[in-house]
Amino acid sequence: MNEEKLKEYVLKKYKKTFSKKKVIRDQHGNIIRRVIETIEPIITIKETHIEVKNNKDASPIILSKDVQTII
Repeated sequence: MNEEKLKEYVLKKYKKTFSKKKVIRDQHGNIIRRVIETIEPIITIKETHIEVKNNKDASPIILSKDVQTII
């Protein structure tokens, strides 16, 4: 199983889970620009399933091992 392909699949399917909004403000507090950054997924491959998280304390997204055939 190629982890790069799995990472691409997760970032494509679960876009909102793995993105973070940052707001850039000027000296007066007015919003200048909004920037959306992607968060690196944490992938753990278990015997029966695959767990994907956006940080170490987050609840995992549990994927079946069959996802390997879809990718």
